[in-house]
Amino acid sequence: MRHSLTAQQVGYWLSWVAMLSRVASLIYALGILFFYPHPIIAARTANLLILWVVAALYTLGLAVLLLAHAGRWLRSAPFIVFDTLLAILIVNLAGGGYRNIFSLYSLIPTVTTALSLPSADKPFRRAALFVSVVVMSTAGFVSSLYFDGYTLPVIIEYRQVDEVVLRSASYWVTGGLLAALAAMMIAWQHSRDRANALREQAAVEEERRRIATDIHDGVLSQLSALSRRAEYASLLLAEDAQAAEEEMLRVVTLAGEVHEGIRWIVRALRQDPAQLTLGGELTRIADRFQRNTGLVVELKLPVNEPQVPVDAIRHMGYIVTEALTNVWKHAGVGEAAVVVRRTNGQATVQVIDEGGGFDPVEVGSGRAGLGLWNMRERAQEIGGDIDIHSSIGGGTQVTISVPLVAHRDGRA
Repeated sequence: MRHSLTAQQVGYWLSWVAMLSRVASLIYALGILFFYPHPIIAARTANLLILWVVAALYTLGLAVLLLAHAGRWLRSAPFIVFDTLLAILIVNLAGGGYRNIFSLYSLIPTVTTALSLPSADKPFRRAALFVSVVVMSTAGFVSSLYFDGYTLPVIIEYRQVDEVVLRSASYWVTGGLLAALAAMMIAWQHSRDRANALREQAAVEEERRRIATDIHDGVLSQLSALSRRAEYASLLLAEDAQAAEEEMLRVVTLAGEVHEGIRWIVRALRQDPAQLTLGGELTRIADRFQRNTGLVVELKLPVNEPQVPVDAIRHMGYIVTEALTNVWKHAGVGEAAVVVRRTNGQATVQVIDEGGGFDPVEVGSGRAGLGLWNMRERAQEIGGDIDIHSSIGGGTQVTISVPLVAHRDGRA
């Protein structure tokens, strides 16, 4: 079974990554403030602590919103612009030149915007917003330098060009790396969606071929045989009435199979074949018999229903239908039981009645004989086994066993 994340789920988890980055930046700022204070920072400890508390409370509020699954709002353009402006304000109020303890925190809007790219409804607009955030964040950090007196002549005089350029370029470097990662995620998403679409298309084509095969090999061949048997029966009417009657019984049986085949194909077209289950098919058969014939069918299903191939469900349904028809017409009772079990890697279905029974050896012709032959042929077609146990006055048990669907790890 495949487990695929939607774009919104990807966006939600990336929002948590951005949130953890925000927390990490605040921990870094607090560490610098208390454990590695530069004289410029030490002179502003009180103000910087107030700013840190404000940023921490703001971050706590965002975390609560994210826990409340408001991640989509936290990735919206208005919030990102507001968050960028707030980060710029904090970094300017903190001051300290390129030693600003909130310089790492001011990178967060860039991180948030880059990580919002994979879940964006309109990637090109989000890319434009991303570039705007990078430009605004860089300008905000540069303005904090300017207001602290770090003009270009001063930076050159104190030989701090490398440090200032490195810190200013961090917005573009960080943004570029995360944008490249986001682009790879978007490409992966498109590739996965395309692969899923191809798999679904292949499944549809496979189902169409299966239905076409069912129609060609099942219904059409049965209709052809039905036509020939009807013609043969009409020829026998003038010569051998008993033989004609037996042939008409075969025609009736074959017509019933054609009807069931068409009913199954129509249901498969209306319903996802993966949703067709053995229990559901047997429930439908039991309800139909009780409604149309008055035969009470007690269906016993296990708690964990055995999984069998779709084609096996179809044939097992035909076998159970044939067995219940025999109960209704020949057993002389008003009820039967259908019991489903799961044993030794096989699904077993038993049709049980306490009617008059018959001698299987002596039944070799007529309606019952043809029905038993059809049941054995269908069981063989799906690689299953069938056992028909009956005796005069002792009722009948028809047992069908088929292999279960194997999982990828080999379990049934």
